[in-house]
Amino acid sequence: MEKKKRLLTGDRASGNSYVIGAYIGTLKNRIARQDEYDTFIFSADYHTLTTHYNQADIIHQNAIDLIKTQISLGMDPEKVTFYRQSRLAQTFRLHLILSMLTPMVELERQPALKEKLQGGHDLTYGLLGYPVLMASDILIVDSDVVPVGKDQEAHIEITRDLANKFNKTYGKALKVPAGLIGEILVGLDGQGKAGKSTGGIFFSDSPEDVRKKVMGMYTDPNRIRATDPGRVEGNPVFIYHDYFNEDKDEINDLKERYVKGTVGDVEVKEKLYAAIEKMLQPVREKRAEVDKLGDKYIVELLEEGEKSANKVADDVIGRVMDAMKI
Repeated sequence: MEKKKRLLTGDRASGNSYVIGAYIGTLKNRIARQDEYDTFIFSADYHTLTTHYNQADIIHQNAIDLIKTQISLGMDPEKVTFYRQSRLAQTFRLHLILSMLTPMVELERQPALKEKLQGGHDLTYGLLGYPVLMASDILIVDSDVVPVGKDQEAHIEITRDLANKFNKTYGKALKVPAGLIGEILVGLDGQGKAGKSTGGIFFSDSPEDVRKKVMGMYTDPNRIRATDPGRVEGNPVFIYHDYFNEDKDEINDLKERYVKGTVGDVEVKEKLYAAIEKMLQPVREKRAEVDKLGDKYIVELLEEGEKSANKVADDVIGRVMDAMKI
């Protein structure tokens, strides 16, 4: 039987839930492919320190909650290897080695760095070197495919460049992975992306919270009255309809009436709310089942996954050191 290729991705534990935009960006891809690939999912607890170094006490619980959400969305713990980044010491050995091969200019021009600095985060050594640590996470477990959002595509390119540079300099030891790039969902205000730090609808939101957020979404700013012809293109409410409303006939009908000025924003938003709730309700029900298993269940799941991940990482770091003749 042919050995499965490995899919790897991870999430920072900077919040205790995902926004539904993360489903479009990466969660959907990892869930859909867990049968096709040997799937490794890690909690990027040390990565969280790059922007939340003064909130280390929240990281453990956030990591547990994120894994609970993934299971609630359909990740099967019988098929997926879950682990914590901090439990693979080999990652940080590789990180140091790769940092020696990384030009400063590559780090300084990263779009994600500019975004973090604009968000008010300190320019620390760790934040600047984030892509190198991310590359180490990917390479240390022999990843073949890495599903990420479009905003992380540059990090995948750095990973590929570093793997190729290492192999050319010392000898082939690192697998060069491919990125599986997901789309970015616009924010509720129509600006930027929907993310943990920028806001959005979370899987942990109550129906009341979801309704409030949907009803407060931006629409066509030039549309004053419901009878005014409206613009569908670039309208956040219709963008969300296209992603989350399974009733395509309803979407087409709303779009046609919106352009003609025969439907109001309230009706469009009410139907979007209903569509999002249809998606979220089974996730909430599954999450309640997972919560009953307790945090101990998740920790044991992580510890078991860490045994498997460490075996792979030992093999990779062994190849690296042999190639370098150290």
